Amino acid sequence: MSISMIRAQNPQGVVDAGTELSGKAAALDGLIGEQVRAVNRLRQSWFGRAANAAVARAYRDIQRQHLQHELIQARADALSAGGAGMVAGRSVVLAWVAIARSMFDVSDAGVVTPRPPNDTAPWVAIAACYTTIIQQLIQTFLHLDGQLAGTLAAIARGDIPGNDPAPAGGFGPGIDPDGFNNGQLTFHQQMAGFGDAETGAGGVGVPNTDLSIMGMTPDGRMFTIQGDTGVGMNPDTNGGPGARPPDGGNNSILYWKMDEHGKWVVDEVVKNPFPSQLGPGGKADISTIPTSTFNVGDTMYASVMNVDHWNGPPGQRPPGESGWVSRSSELWKSSDNGRTWARTSAVWRNDVDAPNNPFQVQSFAPADDGYVYMYGTADGRTNDGLHMARVPAQYVGDTSQYEYWNGTAFDHNQAQNSSPAVVQTPSGVSGIGEPNVHFYDNKVLLTFNDENGGVYTSSSTDGGVSWTDPTRVVSRGGVYGVFQSPFSGGDSIGATLSLWNPYGTALYEIENQDTRNLGAY
Repeated sequence: MSISMIRAQNPQGVVDAGTELSGKAAALDGLIGEQVRAVNRLRQSWFGRAANAAVARAYRDIQRQHLQHELIQARADALSAGGAGMVAGRSVVLAWVAIARSMFDVSDAGVVTPRPPNDTAPWVAIAACYTTIIQQLIQTFLHLDGQLAGTLAAIARGDIPGNDPAPAGGFGPGIDPDGFNNGQLTFHQQMAGFGDAETGAGGVGVPNTDLSIMGMTPDGRMFTIQGDTGVGMNPDTNGGPGARPPDGGNNSILYWKMDEHGKWVVDEVVKNPFPSQLGPGGKADISTIPTSTFNVGDTMYASVMNVDHWNGPPGQRPPGESGWVSRSSELWKSSDNGRTWARTSAVWRNDVDAPNNPFQVQSFAPADDGYVYMYGTADGRTNDGLHMARVPAQYVGDTSQYEYWNGTAFDHNQAQNSSPAVVQTPSGVSGIGEPNVHFYDNKVLLTFNDENGGVYTSSSTDGGVSWTDPTRVVSRGGVYGVFQSPFSGGDSIGATLSLWNPYGTALYEIENQDTRNLGAY
């Protein structure tokens, strides 16, 4: 870049553009607030399936507008800050050029040369110093210009600078939650956790956590069930939960409300709704992890996995061995909108010495045919695929009423441990991890992850028996646990993803061939 080009620049115009754009962001924020208030009034006066679908669509639209506001404001901030830096940089360059030209000749490239009578050796040395300084200032201005262009390009990809993880001593680089957007996946906002790596301070709802299994209470509140929760992160595993808090270390429930800026914020916290259990011989489970939630009428249910022990991450355990071994999976229920929970008699036991039950990591999905469908995999993320059963909704807590898939039909006499998979683990994938299944008007949608950061979708149009080949949405190490939002539908879904470092969850939108034409949730 030359001096004449810098002189021709008008960086104050960049600052002014940032100010104007910030005003537009503020105007959009005001419109979002009006819509949130209107939806809240709607929820108080209109009930039923049609009302739920309308509210879900409204929330999806507002979520997108909130994201657009964040992007517009990020552009405004970048223009204002970057432009101000360029204003200062331009002034300094031109001031030094003016001083130099009072004594020397200055080329457009910033080269300073003596002119008579100031052309003796001392003046030559002074001119050389001016050349060094002016050319360094030109490079600084060029750097500021490129830095602003790079920031704006990143924002155009949906990468908002304010979401970048802060460096944490003793930990490797963290995952930027909006740094892996692509044609199928769009970041919307951070959700739970993400507290300080050492102290957990600043965490949303709880200090540091994962999963955020999404659901809706019978009285219409969105909630998430959180998994392993820690105060800070674990330096030995470069992420994940640190020291467990005395209450809520294994799980918690967060209730959410949308604020007047279109952002989901925590409204209430229930800690440790599913206490750790004792296995055979009085041995305490190492963790109690929720895997899905659903409602039957006014009763809420949650499937919960009791983990006996961890086997370690890939590369630190024998090939083919799962990442953890569960003792059992259980069904819990709540009749007070999720504030207190009790175990039902429904238990799926696993042999911890020779794991053999394919319904340890479960996802339950009610359908309009009067059945609740149960999908499950073996413990860990290394398995043969997704298995299926069904039960009349009124008997969901009675395992004697379940019918397991036998390869061609649901069969009351089919043993659960030998029930064949309905979705085979794709070639080159470790297994179907943390499955999440929901019925929509036109399709059944499955989301899952593998143990290497792959996130996938698959869909069914025959009630969840035949499935499309899984579509890989994204592959990013340290990302897992994709759970569908109750405000999904139409041609896309909202879904939470868990990040191992920084340890927390974030909300995304997924749109691909599997999510198109879903219909209502």
